[in-house]
This record gives sequence, C-alpha cells and structure tokens, in this order.
Amino acid sequence: MARIWHPPAGLLDGMGGQPLPSVVATAMAAAAAQGWADPRRLHHAGRQAGALLDAARSSIANNLSMAAGMAITTEEIYFTSGVAAAQAFALDGYPGPLALGSVETTALLDLGEVRPATQIVGVDAYGRIDAEAFHQAAATAAIAALQVANTEVGTCQPIELVAATNPELPILMDASQAIGRIPLPQGWSMLTAGARDWAGPAGVAILVVRHDVRWLPPINADRGWLGGFPDIAGAVGAATALEALMNEQVPLAQQAHADIELLRAGIVSGLTDVEVLGDPVWRLPHILNFSVLYVSGEALVTELDKRGFAVASGSACVADHARPSHVLAAMGAYTGGNIRISLPLGCATETVENFLKVLPSAVAAVRADI
Repeated sequence: MARIWHPPAGLLDGMGGQPLPSVVATAMAAAAAQGWADPRRLHHAGRQAGALLDAARSSIANNLSMAAGMAITTEEIYFTSGVAAAQAFALDGYPGPLALGSVETTALLDLGEVRPATQIVGVDAYGRIDAEAFHQAAATAAIAALQVANTEVGTCQPIELVAATNPELPILMDASQAIGRIPLPQGWSMLTAGARDWAGPAGVAILVVRHDVRWLPPINADRGWLGGFPDIAGAVGAATALEALMNEQVPLAQQAHADIELLRAGIVSGLTDVEVLGDPVWRLPHILNFSVLYVSGEALVTELDKRGFAVASGSACVADHARPSHVLAAMGAYTGGNIRISLPLGCATETVENFLKVLPSAVAAVRADI
C-alpha cells in the first residue's frame, strides 16, 4: 500500500498536528456535502446524515477492535469535540472518588480535584505509577483514570496489572497517542482518544464505553455524538484516518521505534550535559523527551525552528501558566531545557538524521547567549 502521510520536512512535533492525508480530506468534503442535516430528523437529508454518522461509528468500532484485541460494538462508540470533553462526559456518568496518577493530563487532574476523596498516586523516575500505591488508592475509589502511556515522555503504564489487582474497579483509559502505535492493554472500562493522534481532523475525539459499565449517558446522546451538533464530516474523517493507520500500523510502529532509537543514541553521543527521559524499552515507539542543561527549552525550540526543525518543549501544555511541566516534576526530573519529539506518521529517517546533525550547533548557539 502506498503511504498516504506526507508531513512537512523537518516536522518532529506530530502531537502538534500534521496535514490531513488527501484521502481523509476527500472523504470529509464528500461527507460535508451530503451530511449537513440533523441526523435525528426523519426526512431524507436527515436520514442521509444519520447513515454517514452511523457508518463512521461502525468503522471506528471495527478498527478499534483490531487495536484493542477485543470486539467493540458500534453502540459503544461515542464522538465528542475533544479528549478533555470525552473524559468529562465519562466521569459525569460515573460519580464517586477517583484514583489517578500524578502524570495524567492537567485536564484530568483538574477533573479529579473537584471530586471529594480523590487520590493522586506518585510515579517513579521513568514516570510510571507505583502499582502497589495505586492498589491501595483504588480501595476507596469508585473509578480509576490511567493513561496507556505518558505523551510527554512515552512511558507506558501497568494498566493490565492494575486491572488484575483490582478486578471490580472501572478504569477510564486515556489512549492518546497509543492507538495504532502499540497494542492496547486489556482490562479497561472506558477509553478516550483524539482523532489528531492518527492524523485525523482536529475537533473530534472518541469515548468508548464498554457495554457492561454502569455508566449514565448524558441526555441527547442518541446517534453517538456527545455535546453540541454532530460534526458529520469530522466523524467521517476520523474513521477514514483510523482505517488508513490500522492498515499499516505494524511497519509504521517498527520504523518509528527504530528512528527513536537512532535519536536516543545520537543525542547522548552528540551533546554534553543531557538527559534522555522516560522508559527506554516499555514506551510509545514515536515519542522522545530529553533535557539539556544550561539552556531554555523555549529558546532551543526557537533556535531549532530557525534551522528548519519543528519540535516542542515538554512544558508546552502548561507554559501559559508560567509553571514547569507537572510530568517532569512528578518524575523528579530537571524541568528546564526540555525538548519533546513526536514523530508524525510518514516521518522519514532522513529527517531524524538531519536533526541530529544540526542539534549540537543549535544547543551551542543557545548556550552562548546565556
């Protein structure tokens, strides 16, 4: 199969977005032309929009079944406008104390803060939760929230161990950046992820609620869209993009893993006073985070951008609040001079090799300005 992903040269911030493949854009344009009506209406235009939305849900269910290694039905799939919204809907339908790790997203941590008796469990130097501490926290929790892997440092979480140790505990699993990249763990009750993770459109996410979960859906949750008017074109685009990824998930993941290994070795050999973060083995295949002493992460991002490479600072998700990355702080890691690389789908090894060639001079330029 010909590769459909063509990220710009130098793009090493796939989490920040990448261009829609032409097959996805074409599918969305067709859906927008045909699916403009309210899918709950009984007239022809409404039934046509409803059929498109139903087909997108069915496609997501089929391809997610491949990723999860279990049968997922169309009725278990819901669309929302974003991952944070999906998590809020999930927790709204399942009240009670929450147990979660200290490296979850700030949006999820904020949702936990407003729940009485919520317990936040610490992590080790790799960013992995303490399984025994989580087991103890789960004893008083109504539901747990855990990410498949941390999107800042790539470290996977022991979800299957938590599920086996606490078989009655529902688990809300954040599968951001994991679907189509690694086999999903078993034992979860609800799952959230954003379509941008698999080069789908922004503004579309999924919430999967297993049929045996005692979850109360919001009013007007029919036809599978939660909150606001359904984005039919977005749902179709998300389904089209996921199908394309699942068709090539194995070779893409293998290539990304090899390219990150190349980066890990090259960064350590090419720089002084640098620390590569996260688990080197049990990790997402396409994410790498490293900290460089004596530089500002934001300054290094800017310097690399001048040289044609788009990367991110690991603290970007909280930069507007002028505070360091809560993930790195929870790990006990240095929170300054931090760079996160997330390989977009279709990233060429040549891009990685060229990045390693310019990185030492970029670091030297930033250090010289201090």
